[in-house]
Amino acid sequence: MFGYVVPDKMNMFMKDYYGYRAFYCGLCKSIGKRCSQLMRINTTYDMTFLNILAHAVTDVEIEMKMGKCVLNMVQKKLIAQNDKLTEKIVDIGTILAHYKCVDDILDDKSLSKRFIDKAVIKRHYKKARKNYPELDKYISDKYLELAEAEKAKCSSIDRISHHFGEIMVRIGQTVFEDKYTPELSNLLYNLGKWVYLADAIDDIDEDFKKKKYNVFLIDYEYKDKATFLEEKKDTLEFVMMSCYNTICNDFDKIEVKKYEGILTNILWYGMLNSTKELLRRTEKCKKVRI
Repeated sequence: MFGYVVPDKMNMFMKDYYGYRAFYCGLCKSIGKRCSQLMRINTTYDMTFLNILAHAVTDVEIEMKMGKCVLNMVQKKLIAQNDKLTEKIVDIGTILAHYKCVDDILDDKSLSKRFIDKAVIKRHYKKARKNYPELDKYISDKYLELAEAEKAKCSSIDRISHHFGEIMVRIGQTVFEDKYTPELSNLLYNLGKWVYLADAIDDIDEDFKKKKYNVFLIDYEYKDKATFLEEKKDTLEFVMMSCYNTICNDFDKIEVKKYEGILTNILWYGMLNSTKELLRRTEKCKKVRI
């Protein structure tokens, strides 16, 4: 995943902010423990959200303790402790990181991604694949379908984003098991589509210069990002806000007994801010730091 599912810190209660940061730091430490210290670069806001959602829906209270971060060894902070559910999220994140690298290598022959995948991710991916072979096979097949659709210059926004939506649905089955509901499945499906399209909008200038596939470039005479955002404003708002509104509507139907304030902030406010930023910024959107 790509790092667009972020909280709105300015409208976050302090208890929710510290709780979110504890989950983020806890996921980072869990990755270091389960994989390696270098793999901690794979700590993302999107997987942090999924970890919080997983604990909230399955009604699992995560233990939190004061501890030190490798980036600040002086001041202690609240850190969520490792548990079985977090380890599952770490493995899923590792599988996704591998296939993201593979996709980038196919797209633009990225030597840096080839090196990162081979030197850092690959051996941890193999362990994660053994734990979740069916999920790994499904994600691999979906990325191949996505690659074929991109190669065929698919012009349908709905069809091209559908592939990533299906990946998120299958991830949900693995994470939530018997707690999985149609509303939760639909939320994750639209979240997957929203993330894919957000990345396409954010990367459009780079994709144009590198002559890479981007669904918004098909049958469109691209000049610059400012012109693109102005000329495609109605279409972009419709597809992004349709996904966003559906996500919020489904979230309202899901019973969460824990961390509701954090999740509400991310989905109602954080994602809305990300959407607005994507539709107005001519430079790439900077991911917030926690």
